[in-house]
Order: sequence, then structure tokens, then C-alpha cells
Amino acid sequence: MISYINHRVYSAVTGWERRSFARKWWSIFAGDSRWTPPYYPALQRELNPARNPHLARLQPDYLYIEALPVEQRPVNRFSSVPVVSPFELALATAAILYDPRRQDETAYLSLFHCANDEESLERLLDSVAETLAGKGCRRLVGPTGFSPHLESGLLLDHWHRPPPWHTPYNPPYLPELLDRSARPGRRLRLYHLPVEPGPLELAAGPAEIVPLEPGRLATGLLPLLAEASPTGNDFPSPDEAEAAFLLRWLGPQTLSGWLALVDGQPAGFALLQPDLASRLRLARGGRNLLRRLWLPLLLRLPVRQGRALYGVVRPAWRGRGIGRQLLAHCLAAARRHGWTSLSLGSVVEESQAAAWLAQQGAEARQTYQLYQWEF
Repeated sequence: MISYINHRVYSAVTGWERRSFARKWWSIFAGDSRWTPPYYPALQRELNPARNPHLARLQPDYLYIEALPVEQRPVNRFSSVPVVSPFELALATAAILYDPRRQDETAYLSLFHCANDEESLERLLDSVAETLAGKGCRRLVGPTGFSPHLESGLLLDHWHRPPPWHTPYNPPYLPELLDRSARPGRRLRLYHLPVEPGPLELAAGPAEIVPLEPGRLATGLLPLLAEASPTGNDFPSPDEAEAAFLLRWLGPQTLSGWLALVDGQPAGFALLQPDLASRLRLARGGRNLLRRLWLPLLLRLPVRQGRALYGVVRPAWRGRGIGRQLLAHCLAAARRHGWTSLSLGSVVEESQAAAWLAQQGAEARQTYQLYQWEF
């Protein structure tokens, strides 16, 4: 049995300290083969507010907890002695983000990783509370990604399935730890749809379906992206800076999609991406140089799954078959790519979008829970 002593809290401010924070954050889940790491150079780049305008305005505070592990080693059949390691281990990390568009004294808990140690979580939350007090905030919501419109929530089930790319993962013990200190909020669900082989007849409808240039979602099609937010009205809609970050983080070279036009006006869209999670797990996100050089070769290999990251039909055009038109084009593209399944969402549990996906035969699997703390 391992316990921990001499907990210490660190705050990362300088570039060197942010790089150390990234390594600590990475190390906590690195031993879990089901965790899909991000591309490590991209993580380090986006942690720097000077290179990420979206993050800069969120004024991030990076915190992490380290402690010395103590292992009970047997001396004989009847006794054991504690052995203290000379090296500290990272046990919990968090980036606290403050969205200036909010006026309700709420901050976000981002980049949250925690080992199975309740004391470490308590110490992290105590440090977060002190940090929030200095910023005039009393409420914390999370966990989120760099943006609450991507990779938000704590995984509650299906831990045996490695999650798709850009989907949160955490070990099973973490919800149990948070349930003791936090109040549950909104739940999200990820849906999965099999891609059947053979030709597909595209659904008829009132819209003209044309290829989507993903970069337009950060400019002229920004209102559509805002309406596709997976977390409802819990968070401010993405603006240009946040949308540009989202597309950059998702990997623009892998994105494609479809745009629905009615009388020449945008009525809906769907954004697609191959699921590269298995490739990133094999290369460990390019954490070291050899794996980083190997990763581009892995990414050229065909994959068997795809993602529909965002999709929406504008309210005025719902109920007329445009959603089925978009989904049919997504499934046709999936067949061309050789995908056998498509994951969709995540979307708010028991929402109109969730009900529609179930009607199309999609199966809900992974459940993600958002939490909130009052300080």
C-alpha cells in the first residue's frame, strides 16, 4: 500500500514552469493504456498565453500538487516498515480559467488530473479556493478542456473502451473522489452509429448539401457553431477567438464536413474527423523525439472509426429532414473512408439532439458529468 507525505503546492507562471506543469499533468495518467494523450508539442504551445489569444484572456492559473510516496515493505511475516521515496510524484493538476464574458463569479476547472488520493484532491481544492478568492470568484465548474465546448465532463462509465479522439477519459476512481466534494451538474452523452457497408441512398430534403470549409466556422459561419454547442447555455457561446482555437486544437488538416443551404442561406452543418485516438496512444502523443518522428507515419495509416464532432440544424429549419440529409452525407463519407463506426457528440443528456440521435439508431454509451463547487 502506498501513501503520501509532505504535500506541496506549486504554481506555474514562467515558460519553464508551464513546461514542468505539462509534464506533471501528463505523468498522472501516462500509465493508463486507455488514456489518449494529446499531441505533446501542441499541448505545450497552447499552454503559452502569448501563442494562444483565447487562453490569454482567460488569465489561467496553473497549479499542481506533489508529494513523497511512502510504501509499506514487509520485513517478515508479522511486520513491515515504511520506505519513503526520495523523489516527489505529481498527484493532482488544474488550470483555473476566468472567462471575462461571464459576470457570475464563475471560473472553470481545466486540465484536471488527479491520482487516487483524497488528500491530494482536498489540498488542490484548498489551493484553488485561495486562488479564486483573489480573483473575486466563488464558483467553480468543470472539468473542462481549454474550451468548455470541447472535452468537458468526467467519464462515468464504459471505462473498458478507449475513448475517441478529443473525448475526455479518466480512471473509475475519479468520479468517486469528486462526488465527496462537488455537486453534480449537467450530463453529456456520446453516441455511436455503425456504418453499414454497401451503397447509401442520400436522403431527400429541402436543403442543398455542399462540402464545408471548416475554417468558415470561426468567421462567417460562427453563429452555426454557437448553436452546435454541446453544453447548452451553461457557457458563453464561442466567439471568433475561441472558435479559432477550437479548430486549431482539433487539427485543421484532419477536418471535413457538410453545409446545408436553403435558398443560399446556411441552415445547418456537420463537422467530421477520422478518429486518430489509437494512433496517438501508440505514439504516446509524440512525447519523446522518436515517437514524434514515428507519429506522422502512423497517421497515414487508415483508421476504422470516425467522429462527427459538431452538428446542428437551425431552429427555423428543424423537422424538415435536413438533419437526415446531413447524416446521410456523413455516413456516405464514412463509407468512402472505410470507417465501420461513427461517434457523434457529445450532446446534453435528454436534450432534443439526444432524442434525435436515438431516433436515427445511434447508441448512447459514454456518459460525462460536469461538477460545480461553491467556495
